[in-house]
Amino acid sequence: MKGLIFRCLEELVIEQKGMDLWEQLLENHCPENRVYISARSYPDEELLAIATSVASALNLSMEQTLKAFGTYLFSFLAKKHPAIVKEFKSFDQLIMSIDEVIHSEVQKLYEEPNLPTISAKILNKNKIELIYNSPRQLCFCAEGLIYGCAEHFNESVAIEHTTCTHRSDPVCTLIITHG
Repeated sequence: MKGLIFRCLEELVIEQKGMDLWEQLLENHCPENRVYISARSYPDEELLAIATSVASALNLSMEQTLKAFGTYLFSFLAKKHPAIVKEFKSFDQLIMSIDEVIHSEVQKLYEEPNLPTISAKILNKNKIELIYNSPRQLCFCAEGLIYGCAEHFNESVAIEHTTCTHRSDPVCTLIITHG
């Protein structure tokens, strides 16, 4: 996982619960004196261990925590890379371009980003089917990113998670109703 994702989680934890909790999380789950550098890669297990402790500290399920993190992550990434987000005029335009445009930009910016595979298709004027596939199984974070994107474009959305790797399905299918 890229350090940028850890930096975002750090910002969220400090904002919500303070520096003491963040330092405690680092002490409990990371090698001594760990500092996350945005462009570097770190073990996925560290992020998941920290996220699990964040869920516990906030009295939330892991699913709720990852969705909240994903929502926050969208605005964090939009601030870090405004030129990428400015390319899109609407919620559905951005969602339809995740794999083709956004992930290719990420690959230019970061070495070995280890991205999920995402495909999207328009079902009708207000519905998009998004297929998420990743061994990391961070589909709930992807849901949060969608909610964050919707907030950015002042769009209301509802997401139905019809298939999920957490329920032994081969991929996650998200039906996004917007508008």
